[in-house]
Amino acid sequence: MRQARWTDDGIEVAEVRPPRLADGWVRLQVAACGICGTDLTLYHRGFPVAPGGVPGHEIVGMVLDGPAGLADTLYAVEPRTWCGSCDLCQSGHRHLCTQGLILGLGPPGGMADFVDAPLATLHRVDPSLPKRLASFAEPLAVALRAVNRGRIDSSSRVLVLGGGSIGLVAGLLARDRAREVAVSVRHPHQAEAARRFGVEPLAEDQVDAWAIERAPDVVIETVGGTADTVDAALRLAQPAGRVVVLGVFSKPAPVNLFALMVKELEVVGSNTYGQDHRGPEFAAAVALLPRLGSELASLQTHAFPLESVAEGFACAADKRSGAIKVTIEP
Repeated sequence: MRQARWTDDGIEVAEVRPPRLADGWVRLQVAACGICGTDLTLYHRGFPVAPGGVPGHEIVGMVLDGPAGLADTLYAVEPRTWCGSCDLCQSGHRHLCTQGLILGLGPPGGMADFVDAPLATLHRVDPSLPKRLASFAEPLAVALRAVNRGRIDSSSRVLVLGGGSIGLVAGLLARDRAREVAVSVRHPHQAEAARRFGVEPLAEDQVDAWAIERAPDVVIETVGGTADTVDAALRLAQPAGRVVVLGVFSKPAPVNLFALMVKELEVVGSNTYGQDHRGPEFAAAVALLPRLGSELASLQTHAFPLESVAEGFACAADKRSGAIKVTIEP
């Protein structure tokens, strides 16, 4: 069977023999796996990459091996492990477990013919959904947590910084809760996607003027990397507002703490997905897929077979390609 593996300076596909399946784990035949922003940061070596590591955590697949009695259906994988016994796990914060790992960022991920995952991380997907669309469960859950952390309500004016797939989906989810939503974009195809969602796209040189006029009380930062967007969020949020930091930063980012203090801003992090008073956010995202399916599918702009994974990463990295969400389909 095949796996995409990081090399010293790129990515390649290799034939491998699957290892022995661990107790309590399930082996899935991968149906689709999306390329996310963190994967692209690794591709550009913004974070250290271990040669031989297998990327991919936006995974759906069918059961190949595992405990008896599993339904023969499509599953979305919540790609985290946790110990289940520490104080964080016991208090409902298993996504923050210090013993936890993320498939594709440690254990082998889903850019392969197969992936192994703990049984507890499998979520049955509505059988009417296309496999490619089902792979949007993971990024949808990431965006859902950020919107939940922002405590958005019908009076909120929301500004999302970043027009990638996560930023656009955060805008989509905020649209159904907020009074007004805008998303900053760099490329025409991102602006078009925002308009389809009923969200106002803002070119980068329009953001400050919009914020002065509209006074957003929630700003969701989704860019990360080496950007100065947290500092920008503190500047753009109205006094007593909230800033949600979702982007994954590859180096420390300077911020204006004077603005934080004077405006009495609340700054919260948003790490993948946890649970709220309604239950686990990943399960909630899976349940949302049928309702949001046509809108999410419009973001899935490109797909590549596993043997063309290098071309898939190159496409995802080049926004001139029109790429928003690129999917690998073994």
